[in-house]
Amino acid sequence: VYRVNGCWGAIAKSNYAGLRFREPVYRTLRELAMSYFDCYYNLAGERTLRSFARPINLTRFDKMNWMTTDEPMWCVAELMVTLPHVSLVSDDQIGSFSKLDKRSFAAGLVGRLEQV
Repeated sequence: VYRVNGCWGAIAKSNYAGLRFREPVYRTLRELAMSYFDCYYNLAGERTLRSFARPINLTRFDKMNWMTTDEPMWCVAELMVTLPHVSLVSDDQIGSFSKLDKRSFAAGLVGRLEQV
């Protein structure tokens, strides 16, 4: 994530078409996170976005060449799971989520790399 003129945006890469770049037009991190809500689902079509963590400064991993290495960077993922997360939805809301419709599911997979 990044900020421009006080607004949040995101650079992203995913196998799902909707989980991509966001222009820096979101006033809060919650707004930015919620912009991903409809596109954040699993292969069973279940909406899975529940929370987000505050941004972290990745310069601590620069000595490991995190931006260019072909090696797995599990240390980044391990740090992310230890951070406090902000809930986006309540348990009551989760119970009423509908599954993603077939058309939206198919659209989200456009350009997806098949897993080997």
